[in-house]
This record gives sequence, structure tokens and C-alpha cells, in this order.
Amino acid sequence: MQANGAEVVPNVQWADARSFGFCFDGIPRNSTVAISTNGCIRDKTDRYFFEQGLAELFKRLSPRTVVVYSAMPDEIFAPYRGAADFLHLPNWQDAVRGRCSRNG
Repeated sequence: MQANGAEVVPNVQWADARSFGFCFDGIPRNSTVAISTNGCIRDKTDRYFFEQGLAELFKRLSPRTVVVYSAMPDEIFAPYRGAADFLHLPNWQDAVRGRCSRNG
């Protein structure tokens, strides 16, 4: 699609620090990226790894816009609010339950 002129937003995913060497490869700096917290912040360990990866994402890619297509807790995302624009797309469960906000 990208070769035919369509703008592509890469979905960035990581595991622990061992994945940092390859999971950000090929993604342009200062671009738009998509991420999800689904299944990544349920317990302390998962949340720790998500927060480490989010910090690394900003360090390596300096994204201009981040599309978050799931829960977006302030305690995780507040430190990055001035570093990028965020577009919050709540997951379907939050939307159905009325727990979504328009601005993340």
C-alpha cells in the first residue's frame, strides 16, 4: 500500500529490553505510530515492560503522533503528553461500557 502512495501507520510492539534491538527497526523517526495497551498493563510485571518500551519508543523514534487504540491511563502516558500528539481510539469494550474519553 505504501508503495502505491497510501500512508501507512506502523503498529509498534515490544516485549522486554531484549526486543528493543529490532522492534523499532524500519520505523521512521518523527512519524506517526500506533500502539496498544491491550494485555500489556494488567499486572505489575507487564506494566513495567510496557512502560520501559514506551520510554524506548520515544527515545529512539521521537514520534510526532501516537495512535493509542486501547486504554490510555494517565499515570503511564502523562510524561509524554508534551512530546507528541496523541490520538486515543478506545477499545470496543470501553466504548460499549461508556468508559472512553475523546481526548485520551
